[in-house]
Amino acid sequence: MSFISTKGNYGLLAMVALSKNYNKNLLQIKDISDEYNIPKNYLEQILVILKKKSLLSSKRGYNGGYQLNKNPKDITVFEILNSLESCMHYSSRVSNQILDSFWIDVHSQIKDSLSLSLHELEGFLKNDNTNIMYHI
Repeated sequence: MSFISTKGNYGLLAMVALSKNYNKNLLQIKDISDEYNIPKNYLEQILVILKKKSLLSSKRGYNGGYQLNKNPKDITVFEILNSLESCMHYSSRVSNQILDSFWIDVHSQIKDSLSLSLHELEGFLKNDNTNIMYHI
């Protein structure tokens, strides 16, 4: 069971790519797309959303591209997914005190579970790759 869409997964991958490049040159959509096999048009839409949420900044032109607005240690996985996924937002359209309490608690638990920073996620992914065994 997964409640994170392709948009959320691609957004996390793009943010990891930008995290790896933090304080270096701007990254172009083509570079991120090629590294993680993300369709360029879809990636562009995702990056526009993340830019509107002030997680990224961009520069147009020949040497243009994207960069993180904050240190990867200060951006959480929840913050990224909350920007991209509608299922992360709690809506109290149905007024029911029992359900409201339940959903508020679920939202809090999800937020706690996804509170690791982008920097920590990058480290997690590096460590996870060391355990992969290839068989030919």
